[in-house]
Amino acid sequence: GSYKGDGGASLVRVKMESYVLELQMMMCKGLVRLLAGLDAADRLKRPPRNTFTEEEQNFWQRFGVFHVCRHPPALSYADFAQHTRVDGVPPQQLLAAAAECFKEVRGKVAGLLGLPPGIVSPEQFADLTGMDKVAAANATATRLVEMPGVCVDFDYKHHPVFATVVIRREKK
Repeated sequence: GSYKGDGGASLVRVKMESYVLELQMMMCKGLVRLLAGLDAADRLKRPPRNTFTEEEQNFWQRFGVFHVCRHPPALSYADFAQHTRVDGVPPQQLLAAAAECFKEVRGKVAGLLGLPPGIVSPEQFADLTGMDKVAAANATATRLVEMPGVCVDFDYKHHPVFATVVIRREKK
């Protein structure tokens, strides 16, 4: 239907948006695995445990508002707790899974940036090159984070949405 009058340009735009969205989801997946690995390796700075509010109450304070929506069905606290715990998974396994996500992102970004001129919009180009830099830095971080005497921090110098892990020597 609606794609006929523009020689397929609209279809190309929609497909590109879909590819970029897929890469953004893969970046999120990698970052979640990276954060879980950093947490399991005890490399994240955490605020003191809140003794006044239970974990389930925190869940309701953060996500309770979404329970008024019918679609998609709301996530229960039990499901949330079950799917966010990685107890027993070694940090190395989580970090390796994160590295694999970042490697996949880099490969797909390279493919999209290699398309003929005009297919990737300037905004998509900026998004893709930023994601590539974050994926490269975070893939490297997955290998360095378990070295003794290092600490991690985060910055957004490569991309406004996706954090880059910065490895620093601990101050003595």
